[in-house]
Amino acid sequence: KRHQILHSQRSPLALLEGSTLDRKAEMSAWLFCRLWKVSNLTLFQMMLVTVLLATVLGDCGPPPKLPFASPTNLLYDTEFKTGTILKYTCHPGYGKINSSRLTCDAKGSWSYSIFCAKKRCRNPGGLINGICESPPDIRNGKHNGGDQEFYIYASSVTYSCNPHFSLIGNASIYCTVENKTIGVWSPNPPICEKIVCRQPQIPKAIFISGFGPLYTYRDSIVINCEEGYILRGSNLIYCEANSDWYPSVPSCVSSENDYNLSDQEIFEIGTELKYLCKPGYRPVLDEPLTVTCQENLTWTFSNECERVCCPTPDLENIRIINERKYFTGRCAYAYGDYILYMCDEGYYPISVGGKSSCHTDGTWKPKIPACEPVCRYPPRIAHGHYKEVILITPYPEATYECDEGYVLAGFATIDCKSFRWQQAPPQCKALCLKPEIVNGRLSVDKDQYVEPENVTIQCDSGYGLVGPKSITCSEERTWYPEVPRCEWEVSEGCEQVLTGRKLMQCLPSPEDVKMALEVYKLSLEIEQLEKERDKLVNTHQKFSEKEERKDLFFPLNQYTESSFNSTLP
Repeated sequence: KRHQILHSQRSPLALLEGSTLDRKAEMSAWLFCRLWKVSNLTLFQMMLVTVLLATVLGDCGPPPKLPFASPTNLLYDTEFKTGTILKYTCHPGYGKINSSRLTCDAKGSWSYSIFCAKKRCRNPGGLINGICESPPDIRNGKHNGGDQEFYIYASSVTYSCNPHFSLIGNASIYCTVENKTIGVWSPNPPICEKIVCRQPQIPKAIFISGFGPLYTYRDSIVINCEEGYILRGSNLIYCEANSDWYPSVPSCVSSENDYNLSDQEIFEIGTELKYLCKPGYRPVLDEPLTVTCQENLTWTFSNECERVCCPTPDLENIRIINERKYFTGRCAYAYGDYILYMCDEGYYPISVGGKSSCHTDGTWKPKIPACEPVCRYPPRIAHGHYKEVILITPYPEATYECDEGYVLAGFATIDCKSFRWQQAPPQCKALCLKPEIVNGRLSVDKDQYVEPENVTIQCDSGYGLVGPKSITCSEERTWYPEVPRCEWEVSEGCEQVLTGRKLMQCLPSPEDVKMALEVYKLSLEIEQLEKERDKLVNTHQKFSEKEERKDLFFPLNQYTESSFNSTLP
């Protein structure tokens, strides 16, 4: 078997409206010219039969090009069997009024009736207020509307970009009406971007036009190949809004390795051809695309190639500025398509610059078009607030400050990346004043303390601690537990002084203190008088008891003398 690589060079064809393509004569001439090249008698007879059948069956050529509609599916075939039905889709601005199908009839012509008509819009009515506000400004560009503050209904302005910037989108916008009451500018204003495409590096290629080395939006290059090489791809490419070339950059391959229908038209039995899908296409089944020439002079069945589709993006919060949708069949977006978009306020495009392209593997690069919410509101903190928030940049940031009496701990400024605040918000720590301890000392002596610092109190000699030994600076800028005190340690016998001190500590005003002192003095005097009275009473009692004991006894000398005299003879 011989293995050859086969690349189809067919491209969509269309005819002008109303024209008819007579394929019989053309096919006959084309095939008869090649009959003379056939030396094998059997092949000659079979090809002759084919020619006769082709002139009888009435196949159709490419369908006509209609000004109001296009084929729903992109067409690559140039011949269609009798009875083939093609479905069409009306162009924007046209509405369907009949069956949108073209049929290949037995005469080899496409038959159809007009099935699309121009749409008609009712008069939207006048704008109640009759004005639009000044059109929006754009970065790196300006509009020609001047300094007018208001514009009347149906007014228009046209934008232009600064040097070295390209305008993407609609250059002109118009003052329109929304809900019959509100004046708005439509469509969305364009944007001005610095679009730069670099000159593609294609070995064995020759640039016919467009010599670079840098290209801007919609610049083009015409490419050819050196002798002995064949161009694979489009010979005309454009610099698009995504700073990439469309269609994709072609290549130049050696003609010795290229096998094409234009190079060879007759193949031996047993020849096997391998197909490669074009860029942006892939086999319907994940199998090699091969066909073999059989003994009955027919080719074995081969799988087909289908277009690679990229997923349809969710357009929520997206405003499309410009896009390419080359294919309108089963794919909403296919290889080579791109979207240039902006996001609604409060959202940011996840693709750098809001540019995304559909690639050959069916994925969006760098990412599928989408808008993510920016870090709209920084986290709140206790005893502080953010004094400055910048949200309009790709990396928003917020700067915090604390309320009076609190000090910042952590990063004063935090920034947003990947739609999340990257750092934890700072904290505002309380400042506590130095506790005043009379007749006492602190373990750490300074003017201010930061939450949650703690100190230990030690009293001077002769004083005792009343309250906790250790206190902590709390979030409320107070010490917890309450600040202790150092009191004089009362010696034995001085209890009255301590009692008086405690009494005075409970009194709120100087008058109360004075009265308390008078009362206290009086109480001391009374207490002293009571002591003197008790002393006198005790003395009198002792004297009385002594006298009573004295009456119970007589003098010993008297008793002895009388007793002695009475006893004498």
